[in-house]
Amino acid sequence: MGKVTTGNRLYFYQLLSEKIGVGKQVLIPRVDEVLAAEDIEPADLEFETTADLLAAMPEIVKLTVFKKGRVYATLIANEEFEGILERLAAPAPAEKAAKGGAKSWKKKKGPKDPTPAKPRKRVVAAAPEPEPEPEPEPKPVVEVVSEVPSDVLASEDEAAECPPESSETPVEEAPEPEPEPEPVQPEPTISLTITYDPYEGTLNSFDAVVPQPDEEPLPKPEPATAPEPQPNRGLPGSFENDVLIKDALLRVLSLLLPFDANVAATLDEDWRYACSCGLVSGTRTKASFPLRFLHEDGSPVEVTIKHTTKTPGGKSWAVALVDGDDGTGSSHEAAGLEGLPTADEGAWSDLSGSTHRAGGADPVRELASFAQIGSWDATLGTLATMAAPERWNYPGEGVGKASRYGILREYLAVTFHRIMAEGKLRTADDGSLAAFDTGLLTPFAERIYAVLTPLKGAIPWKLGFAVAGSGDLGMRLAASFDPLPEPARYLSRLEDVVPQQGKLLIIDTSSLLSSQLGRFPRSFISESLGDSRQTEGLLEEYTAAVEDGPLGPEKLTALARSIKAEPGLYRRMGRTIQDAVELALRRAQASYRIAAPVYDPADDSTKLLVPLCLVDDRRVDCAAVLALMPSGAYQVSAVISLERAYACARVVSSEMPGWLS
Repeated sequence: MGKVTTGNRLYFYQLLSEKIGVGKQVLIPRVDEVLAAEDIEPADLEFETTADLLAAMPEIVKLTVFKKGRVYATLIANEEFEGILERLAAPAPAEKAAKGGAKSWKKKKGPKDPTPAKPRKRVVAAAPEPEPEPEPEPKPVVEVVSEVPSDVLASEDEAAECPPESSETPVEEAPEPEPEPEPVQPEPTISLTITYDPYEGTLNSFDAVVPQPDEEPLPKPEPATAPEPQPNRGLPGSFENDVLIKDALLRVLSLLLPFDANVAATLDEDWRYACSCGLVSGTRTKASFPLRFLHEDGSPVEVTIKHTTKTPGGKSWAVALVDGDDGTGSSHEAAGLEGLPTADEGAWSDLSGSTHRAGGADPVRELASFAQIGSWDATLGTLATMAAPERWNYPGEGVGKASRYGILREYLAVTFHRIMAEGKLRTADDGSLAAFDTGLLTPFAERIYAVLTPLKGAIPWKLGFAVAGSGDLGMRLAASFDPLPEPARYLSRLEDVVPQQGKLLIIDTSSLLSSQLGRFPRSFISESLGDSRQTEGLLEEYTAAVEDGPLGPEKLTALARSIKAEPGLYRRMGRTIQDAVELALRRAQASYRIAAPVYDPADDSTKLLVPLCLVDDRRVDCAAVLALMPSGAYQVSAVISLERAYACARVVSSEMPGWLS
């Protein structure tokens, strides 16, 4: 059991407060880095791990264990240690002048403060090496001319031609001296020279093994390499092929998912996503993962699978629980034909309006199913650090929320989708590497590439980032591809940048004022409802609902039905939207800097965003999505908030129009 002295504790408190900070929660590997920089190891204090060392200091360090075994350490403020460090840092009081001042030695001394003591390096004495045995003195060469029987010579020749059967190195031993042959009547036709070699019969001799010309040389041993770590080893690779869903639990899932959803395929996609992003918790015999479907409180539906010895249909896993229900209870009720709402797929899903359906293209899950992501924050943090500084978070992200790179995640996923659509993913001839251009640049204008290394399992690649020629991945990238991968391309015609004049404009008012009503600003809805006495009661209900927080799907649906029930109100709101779109269209046609091109992965097309001023012509409230139809007409079937419009436009270009930046 290790022991930490008071001086050691004071030293660790001073070190961690300077390098990490008081009250900041960090992973244990971060503490390892701080200790390694000071050449400190837990073994110096007779501890096996850093976690054991920190656990021995509960008065200054708090350890927290989260799901999946992740351990976090938090440095706790210690007033006693703070006071000691403050007193040690203060300069010693100067001796008073000899003009009659009091003598410092007359002051009453108090208890002496301990000083920070860095742990001494623990040196483990190495075992003494055994003294080498003295080599036997070589026996002098004796030349004997004798008569040897021909059968003896033949046996010796055969022994010389036969290599050793085993390739293992024998233990080196001094051979026993051979007895001198008895004198034989000499014959002048035969001459034999016998030479003593103390290393004969060992593989350490220079002539130990000499392969004959018609024999293959012994293969050289290959250097041992550590196997590539595989995520979720032991868990099922494919949900459809390896996991059994009993009828009772299949009925529970069918109540939660949309009526036309393929339950097995949906579970398989969400299982792959959870494995790729590190969202699977549990053991090798029991694991839980979240689905994309959310309850009213925003929590995801959770599925638990268990390993079973019974393998009906060759499946060794089975769904055991859905939100803690084994299928025998009645806690789940039907969620309607559309099923439970899904988690936000990204800003790109707003571009298609009512035409976008769940279960279609999902670039984020597409990327996660193709390459192992790990923690999104860690992976995207690496990319954001490499790239030139930009705003990669939505408003409010990173403050009490899990993600800080929502915009960057969508950018990378949509870029990958476009790369695959254009066939620009490059793969090395030997399959040892794959790569694509992320479209991002370093602060020195160097291109950043996504470099993929192969994995075994359902997820074929592991994601990393590199600059060509820099680091291990960068060197492998430059050695594998010439030319390097090309970036995605979105703009190929003038219509992709500037809306053309003389085109028919079609506005899907019904969709905008029903399923997309929540995307309009509150000021527009409040002003529209306040224009008529017939809607005074509706305005009061809306105002009261807004005060309780964001409007949920049920309240928005009820509000949309109430608006459509008032034909005059419906027409007025529709005309306001049309006037705002026509004004934005004229401004965009007059200057190419007004419209912002965006890429919609749902239908693999480029569209335009134009600003909508619904309340005040000097203030942009939201953006309208302008799509060029095959007939040549422009259709507005969706509106999008300014924050999500920025995320969509950033995929195509970092240069934003003034109303969007």
